[in-house]
Amino acid sequence: MTDVTGILRDLQWHQLVHDDAYHRDIASMPPATRMKHFALHMAKYAAYLLDADDRNDSALAERALVDAFAIILAVGNTLGQDLSRDLAGRNVDIRGDNQEGSVPVWRAFIKETGALAKACESLDHIEDLPFKALMKQANTALAAVVLHGASVHGIDIVPAYKTRLRDVEKRSPFDDFIQQRQPVRNENVLG
Repeated sequence: MTDVTGILRDLQWHQLVHDDAYHRDIASMPPATRMKHFALHMAKYAAYLLDADDRNDSALAERALVDAFAIILAVGNTLGQDLSRDLAGRNVDIRGDNQEGSVPVWRAFIKETGALAKACESLDHIEDLPFKALMKQANTALAAVVLHGASVHGIDIVPAYKTRLRDVEKRSPFDDFIQQRQPVRNENVLG
């Protein structure tokens, strides 16, 4: 298993390059709108994780966790968050195990997705809340949950993430052009 915590900044950079090239529609949104888009993604993955648990479908759980990991990196980038630093303050080891290990992954994921949604919604109402700090807290907690879930499911998250992103990239009609102009990827991290 890959020690993800030591390479999160590299992974965030990789996600930023990917999003800039392959998701211009989302990358060009105002940050508040982008955060709502990401919260909707997380709600979708929460439903997938619940469904996977109900059906004992490990493939669906793996896909939801890997996709959520990509969104967590994108959220970190939108918020200017250094996930490696923020995760260092939590009790997360290299396998992603944490103090909330006894709670089913989907329950913890739903809880933190709700916290992210609340922070996004508070921005719409201009509530007297530190919405950015709350978004960062929720994203850090989601990262811990996903890393723990990956450990529970025996997923080596970095190669799984790399494969998933590449599958998404191949669907673009401009993939061949984008790949030719991509010298900024850190292939040492993602091999």
